[in-house]
Amino acid sequence: MQRLGLGDRSVDITHGRLRDNIWQLGWPLMISQGLSFFPGLYDGYWLSRLGAHALAAATIAITLRLTLISVLMALSGASAAVISRYVGAEEHGLADRAATQAVILFVLASGSLGILGLIFIEPLLAAAGASGDLLAPTIAYARVIFAGLIALEMVPSMGSMLSSSGNPQLSLQMNLLTLFSLLILEPLLIWLGWGVTGAALALVLANTAGMIYGLFLLASGRAAVRIEWRYARPDPPMMWRILRIAIPGIVQRGIPNLTNTILLRFMAGYGAAPVAAFSLFGRQSGLLLAPAGGLAATAPAMVGQNLGAGQPARASRAVRLAAWAAGISAAVALGLLMLFATPVYTAFTSDPATIALGVQVIGVLSLYRLLLLLSTVLDGALTGAGDTVSPMVINFISQIVVLLPTVWLLSTGAGWGIHGIFWALVVGFGVQTLLMALRFRQGRWQSQRI
Repeated sequence: MQRLGLGDRSVDITHGRLRDNIWQLGWPLMISQGLSFFPGLYDGYWLSRLGAHALAAATIAITLRLTLISVLMALSGASAAVISRYVGAEEHGLADRAATQAVILFVLASGSLGILGLIFIEPLLAAAGASGDLLAPTIAYARVIFAGLIALEMVPSMGSMLSSSGNPQLSLQMNLLTLFSLLILEPLLIWLGWGVTGAALALVLANTAGMIYGLFLLASGRAAVRIEWRYARPDPPMMWRILRIAIPGIVQRGIPNLTNTILLRFMAGYGAAPVAAFSLFGRQSGLLLAPAGGLAATAPAMVGQNLGAGQPARASRAVRLAAWAAGISAAVALGLLMLFATPVYTAFTSDPATIALGVQVIGVLSLYRLLLLLSTVLDGALTGAGDTVSPMVINFISQIVVLLPTVWLLSTGAGWGIHGIFWALVVGFGVQTLLMALRFRQGRWQSQRI
C-alpha cells in the first residue's frame, strides 16, 4: 500500500478501475489546470485595459521566458518520472531523496536563468520581435518576470511532484492560494498606476505565496513524497538519475518554446493585432480546456506509477482512455468557444482589428489546439516512462523540419499572410500528433529503465 500523508490520503492509481483512477487523479488536476490558465486570462484582461501594445508586450516577454525555461520544464518532467516510478514501486525513501534533490536543482537552475535573463534582457527581447513602441513596455514586464523566475517556476514544478506522487489535491491547494493572491494584487497594482510593471509584479508576488505554501506541503509530510533536510546534501547519483532523463527533455521542451518565439516574431511583422488575437485565444482556450488538460495531465503519473508497480499493460490502457476522454472534452469546449467567438473576444478587448482577426481565425486555431492536446497526452506518457529521447526527435521533426518551413511557405510563398502562419500550426502539430501516436504504439517505452 502507498504511504499516507498526515491527514491527506494519496490516490492509489496502481489498483482498481482505470476510469475511477483517472477521475480521482484528474479532477484536482482539472481545477489546477484551470487555475494555471486563469492567471494568464486574468492578466490578459487587465493588460488589455492598458491597450493592445501592453498585451502584445507581455505576450512577447512571456514567450521569451518560455524559451529560456526549457531546462526547468525538462527538470520538472524528469523529476516527476523518477518520483512516480519510486512511489509506484513503494520505495518511499528514494522518492523523498529524488524530491529533495529536484528542489535543489530547480532553485539553482531557475535562479541562474533569471540572472541571465536580466543581464541580456534587451538583446533577447529584440531578437524575440520587440521593437519600436513595443520595446519599452516589454522590457518593463520582462525585468520583473526574470527577477521572480524562481517563484514563477517552482510552483508548477512542485505541483508536478505532488501530482506524480498521488497528491493532486495538495497541488490544487497551492494553486488556489496563488490564484487568490493574484486576484487581489493585480487590479490593486494597476489601479495604483504601475501599468505593465504592476501586472508582472502581481504574478511574481502571487507565485511567491504559492511557492512558500508548496514548500511547506512537501516538508511537512502531508504528501506521499516529502523533502527532508537529511537528503539536502548534493546527491550526485540521484541528481544524475534526474538529469539523464532531463537532458534530452531540454531539447524536447526547447524546440516548441523556440518555435513559439520565432512564430511571434513572424506575427509581429503583421502588427500588434495578430499577436494580441493569438494571445487572447491562447488564454481563453487554455481556461476552457482545463478539464481536458487535467485528464491529459494524468498520463505521466499513470504511466510512471504503473510501470513502477510492474503493470505496463495497465499503463498503456490508461493512456488510451485518458486520450479519448481529453479529446472529447476538448472538442466540446472548443466548439463552444467558436460558437461564442465574437462576444468572448469583445469581452477582453475593444480593439476592432484584434476582434475581427480573432473571430476570423478561431476555427483554425481550435483545430491546432485540439492536435496539441492529443500530442500532449502522448508526450506525457512517454516522458512519464522516462523516454525523453523520442519526444525530442519528434519535436525536432514536426517543429523545425515541418512547421517553420511551412510558416514561410504559406505566409510568404503562397501569399496567405497571417492566415498562413495559423494554418502552418495545424500542419506542424498534425505531424507531431501522428508521430507521437506511432511511437507510443511501438510500446518500447514499457521497458524504459530509470
